[in-house]
Amino acid sequence: MAEVLAADIKENILTCNICLVEYEDPRVLPCYHTFCYGCISDHATRTLTSNRTFLCPVCREEIQFPAGGLNQLKKNFIFSKTKDIITKQQVGQTLEEEQATVAAVTQAIAQMTISCEKHLNNELKYYCEDDDTVICCECIITEHSGHRISSVEQVAKCNRDKIKAALVRTMKTTDMFKESVAMETANDTEDSHIKTLTITNMKKQAQIMHKLIDQRVETLISELNSAYDVRKKQKEANKDILEFHHSSLHSACDFAQELITNGTDSEIMLHAKSLIERLAAMEKTPVPTPDTPAQISYKPGEISTDGLEAMLGQVTVQSQSPLAGLETNPRSAPNLPVFLEKAECVRSFSAVVGDDKGRILMTGLTIDERYTCMYVVDGYESWRRRGNDRTKMFTHDGEFKFYIELNNPFDVAVSQTGHMYMTSLGDKCVKVYSTKGKQVTTMGHGLLEDPRGITLNRQGHVMVCDRGKMSIFTFYAASGQLLDTIPLNMCADPQYITVNSVNDNIVISDFVKHCVHVLSPTGDQLYQYVGNGQLRKPCGVCTDSNGHIFIAEWGKRRIVALSPQGYFIRYIATKADGLNSPIALAINPAGQLVVAEEWGRVKIFQYLQ
Repeated sequence: MAEVLAADIKENILTCNICLVEYEDPRVLPCYHTFCYGCISDHATRTLTSNRTFLCPVCREEIQFPAGGLNQLKKNFIFSKTKDIITKQQVGQTLEEEQATVAAVTQAIAQMTISCEKHLNNELKYYCEDDDTVICCECIITEHSGHRISSVEQVAKCNRDKIKAALVRTMKTTDMFKESVAMETANDTEDSHIKTLTITNMKKQAQIMHKLIDQRVETLISELNSAYDVRKKQKEANKDILEFHHSSLHSACDFAQELITNGTDSEIMLHAKSLIERLAAMEKTPVPTPDTPAQISYKPGEISTDGLEAMLGQVTVQSQSPLAGLETNPRSAPNLPVFLEKAECVRSFSAVVGDDKGRILMTGLTIDERYTCMYVVDGYESWRRRGNDRTKMFTHDGEFKFYIELNNPFDVAVSQTGHMYMTSLGDKCVKVYSTKGKQVTTMGHGLLEDPRGITLNRQGHVMVCDRGKMSIFTFYAASGQLLDTIPLNMCADPQYITVNSVNDNIVISDFVKHCVHVLSPTGDQLYQYVGNGQLRKPCGVCTDSNGHIFIAEWGKRRIVALSPQGYFIRYIATKADGLNSPIALAINPAGQLVVAEEWGRVKIFQYLQ
């Protein structure tokens, strides 16, 4: 029994959710989840944002990195003491003592006292109101002299009563949530039935459309065959007439030639008069001009999204928050960002440099937060022309530093370790360079076919959107080894990719389908944004630290801002604001939106208050 109890407590209470073993130096986050100090330090360091925040690995709540370092996080003394008590209870225990083990461990945990870390032989019996900390008697003399000191027992009793009262009130809300969860679960079956029925109706409608289309195709083919049959008969009749006249002429000419060559004088005199008249008449026979055949052509009908939706129907989802009154991140809810009524272009510069070989054609953009600089790609070969085959580095103020020459580059991403990852359409791979411009390695050779957009997720892995293979390829940044492949069956022309910093969702722009797809971290499609059918030729996508999604709408020369759930917020800038062919986007460390225009202009917008 003792062993079972100990194992159960260790597995369910004393196990860190990151390393999945017993806690080592357990520390409590502000959201009251506990982790090993080493585990949470590693997690926070790897995922730290520019705002010096990281997410709790369990509840995803945003945690502010302590000003004095993670060692400022409070220790979970209860977990540490529980571990010690279990160990002591198991040592030297006899069979007769097993029945009392559960009660002994429970009582020991409930009644345990905590020793002072600085004075190990002293119990923490006092509370310093000025420093809000529990101390021992020696601490009063050495570090808290003159402070307001109370008995920890009295203060704890008061706080215990307050916590109990708050807990009673909160438990009522907890019960309400429990009931709501039960209701949502009960609705799952009904939703599943309605969903299945709706899909069946969609397929029936599509079958009707297919049948009508097949019938119309057969009619058109029949009309086309009939028209060509009539044309063929007319051409055969014309051919017969021409062959008849040709035969008559040829026969008279052959006879005349034979008469001239082999005929006697008598024979010539016999046929001369009539033959000359015959040849003279035939000489004047008009050669008919071939009739211009009737033009048979096919003009495809206009295929439009509106027409398709009118025939096939559409799914309508009422726009609303996931749960009214609740936010995904409760700690950030009181400080929701406010968009400016009109975004302000605070800076603009040209990405043209003196020795460019041709006219600039930008496609890629990324920000290096460490050095507050940016890299723009100028080199995509299109049916219109080709750029300069370069990735250029500029300061935040637009001062040119250097460029890297590549074989038809398309997009670029920068890691926190100081490496640039650039997709090369010409070499069908990812080129890896240092931010100083020195080539390090390549990745994806033999795997990638048409690598387009590139980004790094919060784990530091390199994600490449491959239009040729309609897939996302994920590589380990350090080794270049393939980690995962996500098929993009929902896409027609995937171009750019980004990962939302708030929920790890994957955002893909689809140039031909005129939409943006949002996928879960595992590749399941969550939703797509089409802007009520108004989105046209989307290109670059990015997200900010609040999870807002931004789309460079190349087809209509504007920047679209969406909520993390995909609801339209506003246009950041449009053609009326002087925006011209926006192609790539990024967010700089100041929280401003950086826009690269296709023809070589970089513009920076302040969009939040």
